Formats: sequence, C-alpha cells, structure tokens
Amino acid sequence: MDQSQLQECITECESALSHLNNAMSKAHEQAKQKMQHASKDLEECIAECRELL
Repeated sequence: MDQSQLQECITECESALSHLNNAMSKAHEQAKQKMQHASKDLEECIAECRELL
C-alpha cells in the first residue's frame, strides 16, 4: 500500500468515525456501548495507519 492509499484509508476511517460519533449521540445505552467499542477500534486503526505514513 503506498502513501496515497494509506492517506485515503485514513480519510475514509476518519469519516466513518465522525458518522459513528454522531450516531452515538443519538443511540440508546446498549447500542452506544457497542458503538464506543467500534469507535475505539477505528481510532486505533487510524493511529496505526498514520505511523505507516
């Protein structure tokens, strides 16, 4: 994966994270907990991809 592909992946993940955070603000507690886990996973993935740049 080259740097432009990595940057595109990061941008897509950041967009997904933004949508997820927006959904969490409207979700009931049980769903919110699951989404928080997914949000943490996305944040970790973004951080790992940034290290590869």
